[in-house]
Amino acid sequence: MNLEYNILQYLNENDTGNLIDVALIDENYNELTQSLQKLKGKNFIITDNCKTRDFEAFGISNQRKKCIKAKINMNGKIYLYSLEDKIREKSVNKNKLQRAWKLSYLFNF
Repeated sequence: MNLEYNILQYLNENDTGNLIDVALIDENYNELTQSLQKLKGKNFIITDNCKTRDFEAFGISNQRKKCIKAKINMNGKIYLYSLEDKIREKSVNKNKLQRAWKLSYLFNF
């Protein structure tokens, strides 16, 4: 869930209307592709796999990560804003609880 939120946030912050390379958001390439597939299945993003260039003739191995380009949909933006609202509510509730404990400690004689 955290990786999906990071992907949506990155795509929203860098939204230019074009597809953006997201292969370097996370170190674990397999988890990244799984998260992208989940988001694509929920119709939050559009993805496009780019072909990597073959540099073996020049002595460079093909052990590199493949390019994955993605773009956020309007549904993805709505989902991202709802997640951000939940995060804000959670932090507000946590602050209220901390204040309640401080007051209870203050009035405990």
